[in-house]
Amino acid sequence: MLLPASNVAGQWDFDRGTLEATIGAPLQYLDGADGLTQTGTAFGTPVDLGVEELGDGVIPAKVMAVPGDVIREIGYIMTHRIAPNGGGTLVNQYTLIMDVMISTSGPGAASILQVDSLDNSNDGDLFWQGSNFGQGTNGYNGTGQFTAGAWHRVAASYDMAANPPVVVKVVDGVFQDNWTANQGLDNPRRALKPTAVLFGDGDQDERRAWWVNSIQIRSGALPVEELMALGGPQVGGIPIELPEINPTAPRLTFGRGMDNQVLYAWDREATGWVLESSTNLTNWIPVPGVTANYALINPATNPGRLFLRLRQ
Repeated sequence: MLLPASNVAGQWDFDRGTLEATIGAPLQYLDGADGLTQTGTAFGTPVDLGVEELGDGVIPAKVMAVPGDVIREIGYIMTHRIAPNGGGTLVNQYTLIMDVMISTSGPGAASILQVDSLDNSNDGDLFWQGSNFGQGTNGYNGTGQFTAGAWHRVAASYDMAANPPVVVKVVDGVFQDNWTANQGLDNPRRALKPTAVLFGDGDQDERRAWWVNSIQIRSGALPVEELMALGGPQVGGIPIELPEINPTAPRLTFGRGMDNQVLYAWDREATGWVLESSTNLTNWIPVPGVTANYALINPATNPGRLFLRLRQ
């Protein structure tokens, strides 16, 4: 398979029902062959594994089920092959992206990543908690987009060499937070050693079951615009080649229209743009009734949250 040039250091898509890599080194079971991680891990389509389908199901996703046992033996060793950067002795600038679903049952927090302890003997370092993700005091700021029981694309861009050091968090293309609390160059809970442990929690109190469609790690900290352009999870996994960001995209504005409708409009000179809507930031459809550069939408016929975007 011919892959485009990129700074992707590792990618795992589970299409063959193994831990082999699309790019980079294969994952490894934390506690070895035939250990608790391997015996509890399953591969298949979401339907095979008894969970919600990813996408429309026409082309089924191939995913990995991560056991939710609250023990330190569970985890997957990720050899990322990124050289130390950012002026420190560890990997201070990297981006982790995942297409995942977390179980609706289990402890109130669940580990995503363990970087401090290579044998997973202490607390994890990145967690899901309360429909957000992060770690520690002021680490869980966000919009609540990362809900349990649904598929999400979760991205964290680490730049421990920035001033101030920051982790930019995005879920399903929606900005969550510039996480600056408790960061720093070569911070043992942020910067990477040669390996890390996925879904490991060594103090054995914060784990849940996960379903994983795709994992990607990149050298360097992607900017927020590129993280947002990745959008939501896709059956085909996380793109290796980043979506092109068009700096001339027109601005979408809104105002009051006739008969209690909301008027959405954009620049008349901007041609070739399609107004799309979604209720979940994953399945986008063209908005009906668009005339030239505007559309009227009746809130009464669109209850709940409705997201809009312009796509060229």
